[in-house]
This record gives sequence, C-alpha cells and structure tokens, in this order.
Amino acid sequence: MVTSYLRPYAAKAIIEHEFDTDHLNIYVTFRFPMNQGDKPANAKWIALVDDIEEDITDSEWIDEYTMLLTVDGIASIPERVTLEYSGPDVNLTTTWDKQWEPWGAILSTDSALLPIGSYYGNEINWQQVLAVDTDYIISDADIAVGDIRNMTFQNNQEFKVKIAGLYSFVWYLSAEMTIANKHLLASTGKNGTMLLRGQNHHEFGRAGEESCIFGAGTVELAVDDLMSVVVKCGDVGNPTVTIQHVGLVVLKIADTS
Repeated sequence: MVTSYLRPYAAKAIIEHEFDTDHLNIYVTFRFPMNQGDKPANAKWIALVDDIEEDITDSEWIDEYTMLLTVDGIASIPERVTLEYSGPDVNLTTTWDKQWEPWGAILSTDSALLPIGSYYGNEINWQQVLAVDTDYIISDADIAVGDIRNMTFQNNQEFKVKIAGLYSFVWYLSAEMTIANKHLLASTGKNGTMLLRGQNHHEFGRAGEESCIFGAGTVELAVDDLMSVVVKCGDVGNPTVTIQHVGLVVLKIADTS
C-alpha cells in the first residue's frame, strides 16, 4: 500500500532565467526544501522560449531550494519564457518525501531586468590617513555581501557591473576623525573616483566624535564599471579617519541607449 506522505501535492515555484552568450539558465526556486539526492529526467521539464519548445540539456541542484536548468542553442535574449513540469515524479520530492507538482506552466522572470548589489560592513574599524583631496576606497575583509544579482563583488570593496544601464545607488557610513574641524567628504566611487552626484560631507567639531553620513543618486554604468564607497578630506592636516559602519546598494533602474 502506498502511504499518504508519498502523494503529490500542488505547489508553486519562482522561475527566473538569464541569457548567457549562447544558452539560457533557468532557476527554479521551490517554496520548501527539496531532496537533493535525486532529480527528475531533463525531459520532465518543458521549456517554451518565445513559444518554441526547447530541450533542457542539463540540470543541477544549487542548494536545497534551487535547481538550475540549462537550455543550449539560444542565440539572443528571449522575450518570453515559460516552464512546465510533467510530473509528479518520485525523483523530485520535498525533504519530507512529498512529490512536487505545480499547476500548469509558470511564467519566468528575466533576472537581467533587475541587476542589484548590496553590501554592509559592521564594526569594521577601517582606518586611513587622509591626504587633502585624495580619494580612498573603503575596503575591508569584514565587508559582507547582501543581495547580489548580475554583478560581482570583488577585492572586499566594490561591485563589478555585468549589464550596462542607468543605476540608482544609496550609501551610508559612520566615521570619526582624529583632528577637529576637518571636513570628510563621501560618496560612491565609479572606477575609484568619487562621484559628485550623491556626495555628502560633515565637519567634525571635535576629535573622536562619531557621526553618520549618507547619500543617494543615479549614474549611468557600462559593463565592467566598478562601484564602491569613497571618502576624502577637504582640508590639509592629514587627519586619520575611522570607519565603523559602511553600506552600499546599487540597483539598475533603466536601460540606456
């Protein structure tokens, strides 16, 4: 007798795709954790790319919630992708052995539409002697990546853009200076150079006084452009700045011609 826990159940999943040179990556994100010891045959998945049925050529588990499917032979970014599963199947189950079965085809979202990168650093204690009007990128091994998609984080300090477009950004930091009455300027840095848009500054009335600064703006970015948080001092005297907290969010909001 087949016990009840093996019966299939109707379920949903988030389907996202990304075009990569000559193939399509399709990410299936399940609502519940799944058994990674098995996976269904590739033929169980039915992918329609611009209304043309395409074979799934490879599949692999990314983690217990996400499976990556590959469709080879895709020459350009598709306008519409749907994914259907001809299950249920004993090789696709939750961790409590429920067979997964969705209701019909699921429309995929193009993950390239929303490249995003965010990082944060808490209690990093980053220090730098500031020469006047010299840009310094905040870089520290304790900076951690938050959300990231279609860009990379590198060198403990910056995002590298994969898709050109118009991006919005928000940054913040907390800082203190060793010399009173010195101006700290901060903003995002594009390829290591401080942007005037989104720039903010603070004059430290007392040495060792900690203050928070933040800013926001938009900027057009090309492929391989780098985005970071940059500081500099507008006064002579070479004060030392200490940064305890820093964060950056970069988000694509529009295409550019």
